[in-house]
Formats: sequence, C-alpha cells, structure tokens
Amino acid sequence: MSREIAASLRQGGRWASREQEFHEIAIRMCDGYDDFGETSYLEGLRRLLYSYDEEARFHTLGALTMRYQLVGLLAERLRTNRWFAAMPESAEIRIERPLVITGMVRTGSSALLDLMGANPDTQCLPYWLGLHPQPRPPRAQWEAAYDFQHARVELDLMYRAGRNVLEAIHFLSPDGPDEPGRIIGQGFSDDRFEVVNTVPTWSEWYANTIHRETFQRYRRVTQLIGAYEPDKRWLMKYPVFIRNLEAFLDAFPDACILWTHRDPAQVLPSYVSLVAHFRGLMEKDIDHARIAREQLEIWASAMECGMRLREGREHQFHDVYFNDFYADPLGEIARAYARFDQSFPEAARAAIQKWRDDNPPGKHGEHTYSKTFVGVDRAAIHARFAAYLARFPRVLEKRNKT
Repeated sequence: MSREIAASLRQGGRWASREQEFHEIAIRMCDGYDDFGETSYLEGLRRLLYSYDEEARFHTLGALTMRYQLVGLLAERLRTNRWFAAMPESAEIRIERPLVITGMVRTGSSALLDLMGANPDTQCLPYWLGLHPQPRPPRAQWEAAYDFQHARVELDLMYRAGRNVLEAIHFLSPDGPDEPGRIIGQGFSDDRFEVVNTVPTWSEWYANTIHRETFQRYRRVTQLIGAYEPDKRWLMKYPVFIRNLEAFLDAFPDACILWTHRDPAQVLPSYVSLVAHFRGLMEKDIDHARIAREQLEIWASAMECGMRLREGREHQFHDVYFNDFYADPLGEIARAYARFDQSFPEAARAAIQKWRDDNPPGKHGEHTYSKTFVGVDRAAIHARFAAYLARFPRVLEKRNKT
C-alpha cells in the first residue's frame, strides 16, 4: 500500500461522503483494475456507511482499522473478479453435495471443522484463501506465496490487539480451515459487520433480506478456489449459513448439512464474550447487555428459520450434538460420513486422529468468561428458544464427564 493511500485512509470525516473515494483507492490498490461486478453489494455498503456515521461508537484506532478493512474488501472484490475473468472455465465446475457444518455459534463447529478438515479426501477453505480468493495451489507452495504471508501477519496483528485473549477464544492459522466470512463480506452482507460494530440500521436490513446475490457469488468463488481439484468433495462451515439458509440452499441445493447443537444457555454467554472482545477492537463504551439481548434474538430467530427450511428436506440434514461429539469425535464424524455417503478409509481416519493428537484442548489457552448471560437468566433464554428445544430436546441432556 502506497504512502498516498495510507495518508488518505488516516483522514477522518463522514463515511457516506467517501464512498467514491473508497472505490477509487481500491482501484489504485489493484493497479487500475476497476470491474466491481454486479452492483447488489452497494446496498449493503451504503447502509453500512450510514450506520458508521450515525450509530457506531468508533474509537480512533477502530475507525482507522475499519477504513483499511472496508477498502480491503473492495480491493479483494476486484482481485476476485480479475481471477474470474482469467479463469472463466471455473464457472462450469460442479459442486455436488458439499458437506456443510452450521448451527448455532459456539456449538463445537470449529472443532468439528478442524478435525474433518484434516481428511485429505475432502477440500475446504484455508484462512489465507478466504482472505485472498484464488485457485488453491499445491500445499508445498503456500508458505512462499505473498498472500499467505500477508494472512499470517494479519492474524498476528489481530491477536496482539486482542492481547492473546482472542487466540484462546477462537484460534486461527493461515493454513487452517476457516469460515467464508471475508468472501461473503465482499458483498457487505455478512454478520461480521454487526459483530465488530454497533450498526442497528444495517442489522435490520441484513436480518430482513434474502441475500441471494451474495451466496451465488460465494458459490462462484468456491468454484474458483477448487478449480485445480474439481472432483474433490467440499467441506464448508459457517454458523451464519443457518441465518441465511434460504439463499444458501438456492446456491447449493443439494448441500448435506451437519447441524450442530448445544444448550443455548451455555452457548450465548461464551458468544457474547467473543463479540464484546471483537467489538472492543473497534469501539468504546461496550454495552454487554445490549449485545446479549441482540444475540439472543438473532440466534433464536436463526434456529426457527433453520427448522422451517428443514421441512421437506430431512434427507439433507444430520444432527451433531455437542455432548456426543466431545465424547466420541471420530465416531460422530463416521456417523456423519455414513449419513452422506462419504467414505472413511483408514488413511483418512489416521489423518484426523493425528490432527487431534497434535492439537489437544487448551493448546492455545483457555477462554474464561462469565457464565452469567447479562440481563437475561437461563429460564428466559430457554423460553425464547422454546420451539428449538421442543424440536431438539437432546440439547438439554447433561454431559457425561466420564
């Protein structure tokens, strides 16, 4: 990034009035390439800029960081479109019956992704390619790639800013499997924006819109990333998929969904802690009670959405309960594979077991947080999730600690 661009981004001012400037900076970052593609992303961007002007509580460093991130997303949108133009044939690749992990946050889905992602017979999204989408090169070439090194630096800076707390809450590595939030963020319709900032106007639009263009683009990016291994089955993971299940299933109509479950009264305090830590990187005066109320409604509504859209598609769903997974991880993976016709030979089993042996729980620290959900007691949480708990009563089973 040039000194001129850096100087521009250090300047404050109204966000909405700088929309054109942000686009122009992104174009300069891409050596003049200026094809942002179809324009549906502008609605989310403009609502976001309004919320940044009128509602967000940025501190000085947070505003600077978000200007860099926003321009970075626009630049990655350009770079991704340039790859589309360079490899138009990748649009013909079929993505058949991808294995998709989703469900409420903090339900063990990241641990499940890490283990299943160690299986060499499937492909998934590594962190660095979520940050910089492009065809996935052979593994031996990753460390030498500039974009891989950039991803490593970004993670290091994030964990330093989070005083290593974020590393214990949600560990990421540049080569490890990850969620597609940055890819979906290219359309400015991903929940990351309401995680890191107070943006109620944008949030209302996001929650009440079916983001079909966003998920069609995500499918197109997935085709690009897997272009060198078109026949290998995809493994995907993102809790946010269940918030956008209608648009997701439009893009991946034969998806094989592993729905992860856990008691929401255990999930939400942990997640509020995570959101508060991320938001503290951007904002001042963090309102934990407000975050708690918002996340309670967001995820209760998401479960209701998932149950409604599951009707008539039972053959595409498999339930993974937190207690079962932690009692027998490989057994749960084997059951999921059997449900969705994925072979599980000894070599794949050994690779997953090796990852598990090399990454014991607590390797990157322990996440300590208040088990009390600010402003809402356990009974009230269960009352709001009543329909979900009635449909999945095993969620409330006690964990067998033996």
